[in-house]
Amino acid sequence: MTTLSRSLLLLLLLASGGCLAVGPHLFEEHSITPAGRKDGPRILAVVAHPDDEILFAGTFYKTSTLLGGACDVALITNGEGGYKYSTLSEPIYGEPLTEEPVGRALLPDIRREEFLSGCSIMRVRKAFLLNQQDHRYTQDVLEVLGEESRIWDLEFVTASLLKILRRGHYDFVFTLTPVAGTHGHHKASVVLALRAVQLLPPEERPVVLCARTASRPPGGDDPPVASEPSDPYTELEGFPITRVRADAGPYVFDRTQPFGFNDRLNLKIIANWAIAEHKSQGTMQLGMNRSDLERYFVYDLNPPDAPERAAALFQRLEQARFPSKK
Repeated sequence: MTTLSRSLLLLLLLASGGCLAVGPHLFEEHSITPAGRKDGPRILAVVAHPDDEILFAGTFYKTSTLLGGACDVALITNGEGGYKYSTLSEPIYGEPLTEEPVGRALLPDIRREEFLSGCSIMRVRKAFLLNQQDHRYTQDVLEVLGEESRIWDLEFVTASLLKILRRGHYDFVFTLTPVAGTHGHHKASVVLALRAVQLLPPEERPVVLCARTASRPPGGDDPPVASEPSDPYTELEGFPITRVRADAGPYVFDRTQPFGFNDRLNLKIIANWAIAEHKSQGTMQLGMNRSDLERYFVYDLNPPDAPERAAALFQRLEQARFPSKK
C-alpha cells in the first residue's frame, strides 16, 4: 500500500469516528504462480487468517514443483485482528499499527500483500480472499457460527467456498485441525469447509484432510514419527461433521528430508521464507524452524477409499526427491 493510500484511508477512518467498515461481500481471486500439469494433484486449503496456510508449506511446495500439481488457498478473514502483534513492523510500514483503529483500518491491505508474497514462495497457484472480519481472538466457535452471530456472512462464505470447489475440481481439501484450544476462527473455517464439500454431489467430492505440525525426535526415525500431542484430536465438540477416522493416518510429510549440496537443504527453508513475509505478525516469526513434520488426518465424512487416496498422495510426495549434490 502506498503512503498516499494509507493517508487517505486514515482520513476516512477519522471521519468515520474510528470505525471503517469493509465490504463483507468482497470476493477476490489472485493468480500467483502458473498452473501445474493436468495430471498433477489439485489441492485447496481453507484457512481463517493470513499465515495459517504456512502449516501446509512443505506439501504445497513439493506438490507444485516436483509433482506438477496445483495448490490453491481460500482465505476467509481480512486479518485485521492481528494488530496486537504488529509492534516490530510499525517502523517498516510507517504507521502505529498497534493502535486498534489504525491497525484495523490498514492491516487488511498490509496482510493481503504479506499473504500473497508468502503464497508465491510456497508456489500457490491461486488465492481466493473472502474478506470477512477478523473480529478478535476467541476459542468460542459459536461467536462466528452461532445462530445470532453476524461476524461473518455465513451464506456468502459457504456459497463462495462451493463456487471455488466446483470450479477447481480438487482432489484434496486441507484444513487446520480444530482442536479445542485453538482459535474459534480456525474451528469455524473447518466447519464451513466441510459443509461446503458436503454440498457437492458425492462423486465430485474431494478427500478432506486436517493437518497439524510436529517436531521430529532427536536422532530421527525412518519413516518419520512424532510423539503424540498432549491434546489428541477426535472431533470438535458439538460438530460431529469434524470427526476424524481413528483407523487411518496420520499421513506424514517430512520437511527435514535433506537434498542439495551435501544434503544441507530441506523444506523447512520454504516455511521460514513464507513466515518471514508476515512481518506485521511478530509472534508468527517465532515459528521459524519449529515444525519438522506435517501430519494429516482423514475426516470421517470422506468416501470409503479416502485413506487409500491420501496414502497414494503422500507416497508420491515421499518418492519425488530433489537431487542431492556433492
